[in-house]
Amino acid sequence: MPTYHLTTLKIIDREKFLEYATKARPLLEQYGGEYLAAGRAAGSLEGEAIALPLVLTKWADTQALVNFWDSEEYRSLRDHRSGAVLVNSTIIES
Repeated sequence: MPTYHLTTLKIIDREKFLEYATKARPLLEQYGGEYLAAGRAAGSLEGEAIALPLVLTKWADTQALVNFWDSEEYRSLRDHRSGAVLVNSTIIES
């Protein structure tokens, strides 16, 4: 059963964030993650659309996502992005 990971981003230091993002993508893919969408909401059918940039990824299951998130390599990247972006993370199990 696939798991989806939705993150919202409040980018504070664009240059530092882009450096992080460039390194994070191949690592995410190495751990089996797949980028489905990245950008801003195009609108809403009900209520207010999320105003911040969004990233949606797909994983084989929640454990695959956790393995990536807790990996030594990604922990190092998260440390590097510190101060560049505020992240809110939501796991969706289907």
